[in-house]
Amino acid sequence: MPSGHKAFLVHNTRDVDLLLMHNKTFAAEIGHAVSSRKRVEIVAKAKQLGVKVTNAKARVTTES
Repeated sequence: MPSGHKAFLVHNTRDVDLLLMHNKTFAAEIGHAVSSRKRVEIVAKAKQLGVKVTNAKARVTTES
């Protein structure tokens, strides 16, 4: 990756917990088949733990 992180495929919030100690070398990448509801939960958990998410805005729609 251009940022220097290695990609780690994430499918649920428990996978984000694995990156807690490795947040300087790995970045979470949300899997293709993860629903938008779970994506919001994963992004919130990653933000709480300080983990970078590469595709955080994918499949997340907001109403204006």
